[in-house]
Amino acid sequence: MKAEGMLSRGRHIALFGLLLLTGGSGWRAWQEWHPTALFAFVNVGQGKCLLIVAPNGRTLMIDGGSHAYGEDNRGAEVAERTILPVLRRLGVRRLDAVLVTHPHDDHCNALPAIVQRLPPTLFWRPTVSSVEAGYLALEAAMKQVGARSIQVRRGQKLWLDTRYGMVAEVLGPPEGMPSSSSPKDANDASAIVKVWFGKVCLLATGDAGEQAQRWLLHSGMDLQATILDVPHHGSRHVLPSFLRAVRPKVAVISSGRNNPFGHPAPETLAALQALNATIWRTDAQGGLLVWTDGRHWRLSPLR
Repeated sequence: MKAEGMLSRGRHIALFGLLLLTGGSGWRAWQEWHPTALFAFVNVGQGKCLLIVAPNGRTLMIDGGSHAYGEDNRGAEVAERTILPVLRRLGVRRLDAVLVTHPHDDHCNALPAIVQRLPPTLFWRPTVSSVEAGYLALEAAMKQVGARSIQVRRGQKLWLDTRYGMVAEVLGPPEGMPSSSSPKDANDASAIVKVWFGKVCLLATGDAGEQAQRWLLHSGMDLQATILDVPHHGSRHVLPSFLRAVRPKVAVISSGRNNPFGHPAPETLAALQALNATIWRTDAQGGLLVWTDGRHWRLSPLR
């Protein structure tokens, strides 16, 4: 990790983290003088769950699910035992928006139980439909709680904190990306979301495959990001050219311990190491908290 990212105001950010984790009004008062955002990568095993908390307390959850390795759907278990306890520890009492990058169970099967407890105002649904049980249950849950449902489209923006200019923008998928629910097509139709807070930004990529990554590379968009949610759990389909375009300082790989897919792939790890990125693997290190004041950032384990 670069010194300018971690050290200059590291003590301030660390103190904020302590205040937030201990709950109460202390961290809210702190926010008035030291606005800080939080990115929380929850360790859900072979799946993904990313929580974003703006300085004003507004929240966006991107994905929430876990692969069961051939067993019965374990989404409700992951929600109750892992995700909801994390939200409680972080003092999250509501979800303002939930975005599902694509409708595979390992990205959404925990969300039905979560939205029943913390009903969101907005549901950003994926561009492809699905008959997978987790996604069908999520659609039903969103209707039950009355969330406003809109389909992900390139160019959409969600202002998380207008005072401090924190915004989430949908970069993809492009119009015309394959719209079937086959595993490969659904992966390439993953929503790509970039979140800005000051000079620090995060790029969330779902399970974007090689086709989607090539489109992004040729789109002319600025892909550079401080923090990268590495596509498709760090599979071998992550293009080195895509990683070079992003040039992440921190690369987060969400994968399950001893998963049967070989994630993360050795070649993907090597490509990230060549960029001198700090690699955080949930299978080896657990969940991750990234605190940032918009100029500097600090990493800490999410237990």
